[in-house]
Amino acid sequence: MHILKTLRVKPWLPAELEPQASLPSALFNKEKAASTALQFFLAVITVIFLLFTITFLQRTQSFDFQALSGEPWLPFTNADILWQNSAYLVLASISIMVAKKFAEQRILYAIIISLTATTLFTLLFINGQVQVWQQLNQSGFYITTNPANSYYFLLTGVHALHIIGGVLVLMRCIWLFAFSLSYPQLTSRLILCTRYWHYLLFIWLFLFFLLTSDADTFKTIALICGF
Repeated sequence: MHILKTLRVKPWLPAELEPQASLPSALFNKEKAASTALQFFLAVITVIFLLFTITFLQRTQSFDFQALSGEPWLPFTNADILWQNSAYLVLASISIMVAKKFAEQRILYAIIISLTATTLFTLLFINGQVQVWQQLNQSGFYITTNPANSYYFLLTGVHALHIIGGVLVLMRCIWLFAFSLSYPQLTSRLILCTRYWHYLLFIWLFLFFLLTSDADTFKTIALICGF
């Protein structure tokens, strides 16, 4: 039987071995393509926020522009709730990074706890942003009464949409892992998610500084930028 099995081997047809041999290479190429796609997407987001920032800085020099901080009655002179929201996003960024480390070590219960924390802190950030929008409306800072109000709702709304998109992608990663239990694939996906969360944290900190600046800061920035 061993002789017959040997005779049936066709060494001139190596295609039978190609699927197993090419599997690691295919996985690597897939990860590289996903990483390139994410970099392109982040570049697009950067351009969008850069254009918004330029128009916002130009608008700060208009006669009808009123900064949202500086005077005691302005909403962001005391920005405690925004600092709280920032802490939520920092914790979400840290917890997803920890989840990636645990995925590399294949510790399932730690992965579950870390990803649950990531989702919870991210949703708390979004909820906190909604509360800020509600407080602005209740205080009379409507979206159409002041250019600064309009830009605050616009910029934070676009940022929140990107975060919601990230949460949906993260949920998909968890769903796929629940069926495949492939730690290498989960690790590669969490690497991209971690990069995305860090990027959104950076964008938020930039927006936080920009939108809570006072009139004097805007004058200085406009002078430096030549507006």
